[in-house]
Amino acid sequence: MSTVLFKLFFMKKIKLLFLIAIISQLFFACKKDGQLMEAKSYGSFYISSTTTTEIGNLLIDVDGKVTDTLKAPVDNTIIKAYIGNRKIKIYQPGKANDPIVDTIFNIKDNSLKLNFLYTGDLKIIGGGYDGTMKPARGNSLVQFVNLENSLPPLLNMKIYEIYYNDAGDYFSLETATINGITKTGFSSYIELSPPKHIDDGFGGYYYEIYNAATNEKLVDLFTDFPTLQFEAGNPFFVPNKVVSLGIVRDPSGLLSTTVIYETEIK
Repeated sequence: MSTVLFKLFFMKKIKLLFLIAIISQLFFACKKDGQLMEAKSYGSFYISSTTTTEIGNLLIDVDGKVTDTLKAPVDNTIIKAYIGNRKIKIYQPGKANDPIVDTIFNIKDNSLKLNFLYTGDLKIIGGGYDGTMKPARGNSLVQFVNLENSLPPLLNMKIYEIYYNDAGDYFSLETATINGITKTGFSSYIELSPPKHIDDGFGGYYYEIYNAATNEKLVDLFTDFPTLQFEAGNPFFVPNKVVSLGIVRDPSGLLSTTVIYETEIK
């Protein structure tokens, strides 16, 4: 073999070895802990928060970075995050070292949900319906917690249907009573069936609230027409639901109920 041919052959071998070395480096650089690295994928999780106006807005921190804000007193939001274990903290501004929520979420897809209630005195994280009490088919379960600072610490509630006759006169039918609604935890569930006066009624349930200590009426049935919500923003009865409601003041100053947890029974 001539010297020129040998040099050409040698240079081609060098180039081939150099190319193999580059490919090997790229291959091993793309490995981590024995596994091929993949492009980061996103999932998301759902947060439903209930607080008080005194608590104010809350910050959502994902892996040490504030990503969103939960508005007081009630907010629902979807947070986008990388798939995998993510450190989640929720806290009041300036109180990162005293978080309300401090946990690890394993983000896999878009199915993870976090419900929490925080009033300063009361904190309930997660939870909702635990399946211990099952309503009859077509009925729904309702429970309450008192979240309004201006109200007494212990309340009683009477639940009614409201219906009317052809002359336009209103009537009420008491269907349930629940006593001992506190600010420290949810009441027991009560079971409600579909309203009897569908055709001549309003399709939902209404209530009056009393001071448990004095029996003073705090919310009047025919003055305020306060409705129970079985879904957020829905004043009509919904069958096969389990709802946990907080007693709060709405933006107009009237006492109302807001959905904290809701579960559909299938």
